[in-house]
Amino acid sequence: MKYLLKLEDGRDEPIKNLDNAKRVVLVDKDTVGAEDITFAYCRFEAKTSNHKKHVHQDAEEVIYILKGRGMSGLAESEVEMKPGDTMFVPRGAVHWFYNPFDEPVEMIFIYTKPSLKAAGYRVLE
Repeated sequence: MKYLLKLEDGRDEPIKNLDNAKRVVLVDKDTVGAEDITFAYCRFEAKTSNHKKHVHQDAEEVIYILKGRGMSGLAESEVEMKPGDTMFVPRGAVHWFYNPFDEPVEMIFIYTKPSLKAAGYRVLE
């Protein structure tokens, strides 16, 4: 069935300017013909992954932590995120994520656009 996906069915899409992290896009325009969302899985390795300050000018985002811990920033605030935590990122809000901890962190995220390009991603640093 085209619409039942396993992690290995996703498209490996490295995160620009970020070493030691993995992003697998499962649902977007290219994978299943989605018209309004992008859904993906990410893994940030221990103590080495830092996703710089950036914006998605044209999309909202939801991040949900599955395993491990990471530091997430939004606007002027920074918080530790743990399994079960959800963060909503408003359209165009400056945000970032990094893993200073001893274990990897795994998360899923959703953009309200059918591709990462359509989200209007732009690094600020």
